Amino acid sequence: MAGELRRNGVHVIAPELMAGAPPYSVGWVAGMARPLHAADVPTPLALVAHGTAGPLLPALARTQRAARRAVGGYVFVDSSLPRPGAQTHLDLLRAADAGAADRMHASLHGGAASPLDEPPLAADHAFWSEPLPPAIDWPDAPCAYVRSGSDVRGVGPTQWWARSAEQRGWLVDDSARELAETVADVINQLAG
Repeated sequence: MAGELRRNGVHVIAPELMAGAPPYSVGWVAGMARPLHAADVPTPLALVAHGTAGPLLPALARTQRAARRAVGGYVFVDSSLPRPGAQTHLDLLRAADAGAADRMHASLHGGAASPLDEPPLAADHAFWSEPLPPAIDWPDAPCAYVRSGSDVRGVGPTQWWARSAEQRGWLVDDSARELAETVADVINQLAG
């Protein structure tokens, strides 16, 4: 999608990041922050996440603010969202779909998950149970949720997350347009 966003006039830094070792959330935030710090990017930044990366955007934003870069908005694409308090990916999945969370929990303790419930790292207890970085003093910029119509493994029903975003007063786009075009449009709307 990065190439399509660029064709839509969006300056994109899209690091390729594979899951490392626990703590996964710290590794993800550091892996995303390094290329952003090394790049000459226009500010304010619009941070975009997909799937289980959504709840990590506030921590990524803190790294950018520490580097004196303004964050102008957050876009969550078919993702779970940050929630108050101490959360894990399993807690977030449980909020959206208790049955899927129960099946995931059972699979982590020797049961079998169905293929539909099996996201990357499905068998890694540490991924699902590690505390996620808290969303302190967040949101500090406008937020939007883009729902493509596809559910993402490990997130639960994206319509649940879209409703949650709507209840928070965020821009929600579930127009089913071409995804890169939709994300570019939402970024432009957040920029005002």
